[in-house]
Amino acid sequence: MIDRLCGAALLAGCLLVAFTPSARAQEAPERLFLLGAGAYAASNPYESARDKTGTGVLPLFFYQDRRFTADLNGLAVKAYGDDRFTLEGRIAPRFQLVDPEETRDFAFLERDVGVDVGGRASAAFGPATVSLEYLADVSGETKGQELNLDLTLSAAPTERLTLEAMAGLSWKDEKLATWLYGLRADEVGAGRAYEFGRTSGAPSGGVVVPSLGAQARYRIGERTYVIAAAEVELFDDDITDSPLVARKSAAAGFVGLVRRF
Repeated sequence: MIDRLCGAALLAGCLLVAFTPSARAQEAPERLFLLGAGAYAASNPYESARDKTGTGVLPLFFYQDRRFTADLNGLAVKAYGDDRFTLEGRIAPRFQLVDPEETRDFAFLERDVGVDVGGRASAAFGPATVSLEYLADVSGETKGQELNLDLTLSAAPTERLTLEAMAGLSWKDEKLATWLYGLRADEVGAGRAYEFGRTSGAPSGGVVVPSLGAQARYRIGERTYVIAAAEVELFDDDITDSPLVARKSAAAGFVGLVRRF
C-alpha cells in the first residue's frame, strides 16, 4: 500500500528546494541534482499481517532540468509548461512499501514491481496546485489503470522551512483494485477469489481511495536538506470486504536527508 509515498515525498521536497525565495530572486537553475537516503515506516493493512508496521531504508535521488524530471517516482517529460500550467508524460514504477508476502495466510501471493505509463496535468493557483494524472500498466503486472486527482497547499513559514498539505482521490479500475486489495481465482481458486467486477459481492467499476498527507523540507546547511512526509489512505467497505484487507486505512511516514550537487 501507499506505493507513491517515498517518490512523492522526495519529489515535493526537491521541488521546494528549487523554488525557495532565494531561488526565485535569481534565474532558476537549468539543472538540479540531489542525492541522499531515507527511512520509512508503513502500516500493514492486510489480514494476518506478521507485523503491524513495516520499515526500511531507501537511497534517494532527484534530477531535474528544463524538460526531464527523474526520481523514485519515475520519469516525467515536460511537453508544455509555463508559470501556471504544466503538461507531462510519465513513466512510473508500481511498487508497495508492504505487500501480501508479509502475511501468514497470503505469503504465496506474488506482487512484483510493475511499470505504468501515462500523463499528468498540473495547474498552480497561488499557494495551491491541482494535478490530474492518468497511469496504465504496460508491464503486464497489474494490467490495470488509475486516475489520481490531487490538491496541494504550500506555505513557507521561514526561509529554511517549507510545508505542504495534500488531499487526493485515486480511482483504480477493477484489475488494479484486484491486484492491490483482492484475490484472483488463479491464485486461490474460484471459491476464495475476490475479484472486483467478477466475484459475486465484489463491486464493479473499480474503487475510489481518498488520501491525506503532509510534507516538509528544512534546510540545515547551504546544500543539505531534511525532508519528511506522512500519508494515510482510507478504505471503504468495497475494499475491506475483501478477505485480504483487514484495516480501513493504511498509513506511512518517511524521513530523509539529501544534498544538492
